[in-house]
Amino acid sequence: MVSDSYTRYPRAILWLLRGGEMTVSGEVAGGREPISVTVRPFYIGKIPITNVQFEAFDPSHVRSRFSPGEDGLALGISHDAAAAYCQWYARVSRKPMRLPTEIEWEFACRGGTDTRYFFGQDPEQGDPYLWDARNSGGVVRDPREKKPNPFGLLGMLGSVWEWTTAASGSRQPGVAGGGHDAGGGPGILRGGSFMVDREQIGSVVRRPGDLELSLEDVGFRIVRSF
Repeated sequence: MVSDSYTRYPRAILWLLRGGEMTVSGEVAGGREPISVTVRPFYIGKIPITNVQFEAFDPSHVRSRFSPGEDGLALGISHDAAAAYCQWYARVSRKPMRLPTEIEWEFACRGGTDTRYFFGQDPEQGDPYLWDARNSGGVVRDPREKKPNPFGLLGMLGSVWEWTTAASGSRQPGVAGGGHDAGGGPGILRGGSFMVDREQIGSVVRRPGDLELSLEDVGFRIVRSF
C-alpha cells in the first residue's frame, strides 16, 4: 500500500557517502582479476533495518528471539523479502531505494581503509566497534552502542549478516568503470554477525546465499541512489 504521507512510517537514517576509487577482488567484480572501480555517491542506512521499520512493510513479521525489541535489528529476512521492502519503501518515500551492491557495501564498510577490518589488522582491537560471538552474549545488541567506522556507519561488521546484490552482467548501479552489473546470481551476505567470531569476518569476507534463504542472523540495510 502506498501512503500519502511518507512521514507516517518509521524511517531509516541514511548517510551520504561521496564515493571514490576502490580496488576490488575479481570475485567481487565478477571476473578473475582485481579491478579498480569508481563508486558514485550514494546514501546508505546508518544501521541495518529494525523490527519496527520492517513491520511497517510486513506486519506479519515474527521477531527473532535474539532481537525482540522494536528497535532491535530485523532478523530472518530473506534476500527476496529485503528486496521487496526496498521496493515498498521506494514507493512510499518516492525515492530510489534498493539493496546495496557488493561494491557499494564494501566501499561503505572499508571507510577508506585497506586493512582486514576498518579498525586495522588486529582482531583484538575490535571490541569498541562491533558485536560478534566474542562479546554479544548470543543476542543482537544495539550497534549504536559501538563506535562507527571512518564513514560514520554502525554495525558494518558483526551484528547481522547483510544482504547485497551480486555482480553479474554489464554494470553495477552506482559504480563506474567496473564493467559489471547487479542481478542474475545469488545474493551475497557481507559483514558477519553476532554469532560469528571476528576471525571469520572482515571488510572483504563474502558469503553467497540463496535468494529465498532465511537465517536467524541475517538482516539488511538499504541504499538510496542519486
